[in-house]
Amino acid sequence: MDRDLLVKNAASTVRTIALVSLTKVRNTDTGVASSLVNVGQQVGGSIGLALLGTVAWSAVATSLRSQTAAAAAKVAGHPLTTATQTQIQHHALATGFSRGFLVCAAIGLLALIIALAAIRVTRQDLSGMDPLAAPAD
Repeated sequence: MDRDLLVKNAASTVRTIALVSLTKVRNTDTGVASSLVNVGQQVGGSIGLALLGTVAWSAVATSLRSQTAAAAAKVAGHPLTTATQTQIQHHALATGFSRGFLVCAAIGLLALIIALAAIRVTRQDLSGMDPLAAPAD
C-alpha cells in the first residue's frame, strides 16, 4: 500500500517537473529542453546518491574506529566479545545512516529554496495548457 503511494507521488512529481520545465519553450526547442530535463535528473540523482553514500559510510567507518578503540581500552588487552562487536556495528550503522538522512534533508531543503527562487511560472502560463501538447510558438 505504501509503495503504491510512493510510486504515484513520484510519477506526479516527474510529470510536474516536465510541465514546468517545458512551459515557455518554443516548439522547435522542446526536444532539447526535454533532454536537458532528463539529463539533469539523471546526473543530479547520481551525484546525490554518491554524496549520500560517501557521507553515510564515512560516518560508519569513523564510528566503528572510535567505538572499537574505546571498547578495547576498557577491556585492557582482552578480546572483545561477539555481543560487544555486534553492538558496536549496529550503533555505527545507525550513526552513519542518520547522518546520511540529515544530509538528504538538507539537500531537499536546498532544492526547495532553489525551486522557489528560480521557477517563475504563473497560473496564467499554465491555464488551458495540455501537458501532453507541445507549447505554441
